[in-house]
Amino acid sequence: MADNIDPDIFEATQAYSNVSDYFKDPHQWTYRCEGSWTVVVSLTKLRTVLRLRKHERKNSSALKLKDQTQYEQEMLRNLDFAKSVMLPLMGGRYVHLGKAIFVPEDFASAMNGICRGCRPEQRLDKEINEGCHSGVLMPDLCFLPSLPQADSTEENYHYGMKTMNPTFSVEIKPKCGFLPTSPFIDSTRVAKYTVCSYCMLQKTKVKEGNYNRESSYCPLDLFSGEPRRVMYALECLVSDPQNNLRVFCDGSGIFSEELVQRAIQEGRACCAENYFEVTLQEMKVFTDCVTGLGHKCGDGMTTECHKCGDGVTTEGHKQEDGVIKESDIHIDGVTREVQKCCCVGPFTQKLLGILLGILISDSKTNQIHENKVGMSSNATVCNKSKYLDCNNGIQSQLNCLQFGNGGVLQQLLSVQKLDNIDVEGIYPLYRNVINHFERNPGLRSSLGVDGPYTLPLWKTVASSLGRDNLKTPDNIQLNADLNDPNNLYDAVVRICKFAVASTAKDFSVMLAFQKTSNKETRLPTVEMACGDKYHYNIDLVDLDPKEFDRVRKYYKDTIKTVKIFLEQ
Repeated sequence: MADNIDPDIFEATQAYSNVSDYFKDPHQWTYRCEGSWTVVVSLTKLRTVLRLRKHERKNSSALKLKDQTQYEQEMLRNLDFAKSVMLPLMGGRYVHLGKAIFVPEDFASAMNGICRGCRPEQRLDKEINEGCHSGVLMPDLCFLPSLPQADSTEENYHYGMKTMNPTFSVEIKPKCGFLPTSPFIDSTRVAKYTVCSYCMLQKTKVKEGNYNRESSYCPLDLFSGEPRRVMYALECLVSDPQNNLRVFCDGSGIFSEELVQRAIQEGRACCAENYFEVTLQEMKVFTDCVTGLGHKCGDGMTTECHKCGDGVTTEGHKQEDGVIKESDIHIDGVTREVQKCCCVGPFTQKLLGILLGILISDSKTNQIHENKVGMSSNATVCNKSKYLDCNNGIQSQLNCLQFGNGGVLQQLLSVQKLDNIDVEGIYPLYRNVINHFERNPGLRSSLGVDGPYTLPLWKTVASSLGRDNLKTPDNIQLNADLNDPNNLYDAVVRICKFAVASTAKDFSVMLAFQKTSNKETRLPTVEMACGDKYHYNIDLVDLDPKEFDRVRKYYKDTIKTVKIFLEQ
């Protein structure tokens, strides 16, 4: 470990003291998921996950001491960023901090062997770096906190699994939820004003062979604050999960792009909707609220499936004298005798209805900042969204629902909108600042551009939500004299805000819920119209900072993305 790293941050004591015992038997750990540079493995018995560093296979498996020190410093900077910047911006309800922990030398090697058969084929060009002896330990967000099943003893674990209802967790990567209004967007790229970055990028993903077709999901629908649009966005995520939707049951993956494609290739499903519907039906968890006929596929496959007639009410909102108030929440699900291919079925509709209820409940109970960007039913519609063409097929009963003024989507959108001049405004500002840094060695470090994130610069960024970000400023000077300390500081803060917004555009939202008959006061509860009650919890993951110098890449990417979009 590097001499300048605080050893107190590396903990295998107190809350995590039992974890070290399980390093002796790597088979207690299982593969969970992965990103570009990390693999996440889970220790189910302790409801804990561990994030390990990856590297390209062609490189030596042993990290040089210098490289290992750099990785440990990067890991600690990431934890510092989550604590000092994202926690104040998003609030403690949604941000749970990890701990850096030592990992035995042979553990990473064992994990490579255990995980290899579970990993997506397109990720196999990298593997867990066996020379890295540290990782980030976090609570397993696929489970609810503070419930009996979270007890750490093996006896209580097995008892919980036998007697409690399964815990579902849904990981959504929403992406950017707004259209830019920046006056600095080039006239050849005005399409950015009407088509969101996610939808525009779909053509690039298809052209480069990442996916066979463009996704029907549009982030603006999810962030709209209009229940029918939010439900439509959730249905589109099921149709085209890509890397934006994963579903777990008791920590095991039951729905993802990789699982869907494997099932289709093996002839076990005709489409993503069919795969998810059959999976949920076979789990027999929603049968008390869903009854009916079947799923008919275009190739003649038929699986027994059921109608849905269900709703949701947020706990605490009651009907009085038979009159439904605006604050009441009711969702009567779509009734279908047959689930058609490429249409979500009733079991899926039931699960999505619970998710919608959770998001609405969360928006009514959690308001972190007084001044923030609003969500409303008049939110902008992306030109590529098919919502306006398809909304008649979404249950009309959703019209009576209404989001509140808070919640995770509201807060996330506020942080994303710290980018209020777009990368096309940030890039010339960034070049000016970098040139100034090159002429003044040491200035970048003294300002703390690259951390630590406890410095005044980042405290300013972490407290920057407010009315100033509700609209695009009209007094920005991209070529201001940076010899003026005030101008320099303002420019650097703006670029740092852009970096934070870029991180927020890449967050994943974890929503975990479990059916209950006994209310747990430490957890929020959403109640379905049929009487089912669900405890739920919402967390954010993928909170690592985006580098200050990543502005160059974002600028090149936006030019490439718009060019490909306009060519097709």
